[in-house]
Amino acid sequence: MKKILITGANGMLGTAIAAELIDYTLFVFSSKELDITCSFQLDQKIKNIQPDYIINCAAYTAVDLAESEQEKAFKINAIAVQKMAQIAKQYNATLIHFSTDYVFNGEATVSYLTDQKTDPINVYGASKLAGEKAITQIDGKHYIFRISWLYAPHGKNFFRWVAETDMKELNIVDSQTGSPTSALDVATFIKEVIENDPATYGIYNFTNQGEMTWYAFAKAINQKLGLSKMIQPVAEFKTAAKRPFYSVMNCEKTERVFDYQIPSIEKGLHEVVRRFKS
Repeated sequence: MKKILITGANGMLGTAIAAELIDYTLFVFSSKELDITCSFQLDQKIKNIQPDYIINCAAYTAVDLAESEQEKAFKINAIAVQKMAQIAKQYNATLIHFSTDYVFNGEATVSYLTDQKTDPINVYGASKLAGEKAITQIDGKHYIFRISWLYAPHGKNFFRWVAETDMKELNIVDSQTGSPTSALDVATFIKEVIENDPATYGIYNFTNQGEMTWYAFAKAINQKLGLSKMIQPVAEFKTAAKRPFYSVMNCEKTERVFDYQIPSIEKGLHEVVRRFKS
């Protein structure tokens, strides 16, 4: 039975992945139980467990706060990730790590390929890109999956906010286009990767298939949940961090290499709604 260590296991993605991999020998650690910025802790855990896979779901994800907490963002998303990749290589574990669409500047008009030029426009994106580069330079067994606009029936996310807010009128930005991606679908895919690992290491894009704005996504959530909220489009909100206007990523390479059909945005949302209601 493969041994799998999951960091950041209490977050939205870690929770979904741990639930999906329940049949494996799991070692799950919340960020409180395993601080990935402490190299000694990390080394001890990995040395004692000797996992086949390390799935890193620990990350600094506060996009706006990162603008004023640059050091903290880089410490978690880059420096700690570099150390994790070194330790994973030392103990011959495969590292599965998650990056973001925010490594791109959002000026494209067609979906981004994995090898396209990166050019983050905020600190969060820059810190995640630094993490990617650290892993690839160490050259151990690794998969980096760039995901985007993550949501789930659990945790703190856009879907839950639209579903549960008391506000009857929502003003939602209509100038950013991306691919809302269900953490449940990411988790199902990660199980597939572990079960049928092709050992074709590198960077991949994984998002639900299709594209829409946040406004269109809010309307879809409203409709699927049978809510009657008034949803209005707005051009932009003033935020501390800039957002890419267009961050749709091309996932053809992922589907080909892993022989896997990624579900559409609609299918992903349908399942999240079903789980949320049950």
